[in-house]
Amino acid sequence: MGSSSSTALARLGLPGQPRSTWLGVAALGLAAVALGTVAWRRTRPRRRRQLQQVGTVSKVWIYPIKSCKGVSVCETECTDMGLRCGKVRDRLFGLDIKGRDCGDEVAQWFTNYLKTQAYRLVQFDTSMKGRTTKKLYPSESYLQNYEVAYPDCSPVHLISEASLVDLNTRLKKKVKMEYFRPNIVVSGCEAFEEDTWDELLIGDVEMKRVLSCPRCVLTTVDPDTGIIDRKEPLETLKSYRLCDPSVKSIYQSSPLFGMYFSVEKLGSLRVGDPVYRMVD
Repeated sequence: MGSSSSTALARLGLPGQPRSTWLGVAALGLAAVALGTVAWRRTRPRRRRQLQQVGTVSKVWIYPIKSCKGVSVCETECTDMGLRCGKVRDRLFGLDIKGRDCGDEVAQWFTNYLKTQAYRLVQFDTSMKGRTTKKLYPSESYLQNYEVAYPDCSPVHLISEASLVDLNTRLKKKVKMEYFRPNIVVSGCEAFEEDTWDELLIGDVEMKRVLSCPRCVLTTVDPDTGIIDRKEPLETLKSYRLCDPSVKSIYQSSPLFGMYFSVEKLGSLRVGDPVYRMVD
């Protein structure tokens, strides 16, 4: 991290250098990066920004069904509600939420496979109203209200390859990036450098940092076998990736790994694109 990153952390009342126990990855000021409306994004005055390359896109994934296997793509369109490649959109969901029912045949397949109660699969339609941040984080009044479809917090989830390498040096059994289900994987940067990226330009897409990604027990499911460990890599992450006490109301005791970004300027990006940090 450069001196500008240390200065930014200091302004947030956080250590200038990363410590193994506490992380200053998401202060209250970061929450002002709301998505806003499409019309505002397209008409707002554009500031002239300097571009600093911080990495390169090495992988892109879309998750048609939330918590299920992702689809690796070479190029994707970034929309308000997430990534899209042809007819494949990011993240359908399985909770009590608005969506278009995918039909009896699909529902029966899932019910038979899971051998449990009946399930319905729903798909988000662009004509539907998404979930709002007020419902996702009702206690965090400083968050500007915006909508997402079925992702946990924002349309884009980004992790660097170096962060995974760092984690694997601490694990007895190494894990793959698929354990963490990012949309965009970045190479060519230092471990957890993504924690400091406020605004990015990838392809012709502009993004803003929203929050860090709090990790849950789903990260202990082997993506190849479906077997849940319930311990690793979650326990190791808890040993050195907990949040700063000032933002514990958001993250509680969940360790942080990866960053959520909002899409500020719609467009497309692809594997091999430079990742630029936009600075004043």
